Amino acid sequence: MTPPRTSTRRPARQSPDYADPAYWQGTIKMSLSKFFVLCVLHKKAMHGYEVVQAVERSTDGCCSPTEGTVYPMLNEFEAGGYLTSHVDTVQGRARKVYAITPKGRDAFQTAVDAWMEATDCIIASKAAADVSARPQGKAECCSE
Repeated sequence: MTPPRTSTRRPARQSPDYADPAYWQGTIKMSLSKFFVLCVLHKKAMHGYEVVQAVERSTDGCCSPTEGTVYPMLNEFEAGGYLTSHVDTVQGRARKVYAITPKGRDAFQTAVDAWMEATDCIIASKAAADVSARPQGKAECCSE
């Protein structure tokens, strides 16, 4: 007699709600976190928690990465040669301070260029959508 088959199927993964602004905000924030980490380090060297605070402050809270996401990012950047670090002792506490390298500055400039290109495309798409949503006839700028 053959033993009953057990299912090896994984439970169906729920697809995201693409109409939910929280989905898009989360996606954008996740993508921009690395950009903003390089951005704040482009201005000055700082320790990890200071990076978290600087990103949140510089984006008015729009992008607020946690220490749990920033430290792996800093390690990844350092391993790739985009950052260097040294240990500073402040009031008896050792802190790892990160500084951007020339390679990191180049990466930041590349990121700026890529985000500007994406922003231009978004603005153009929005303008095209606004135009196509207008009633046919005279364009808004030409109406009396």
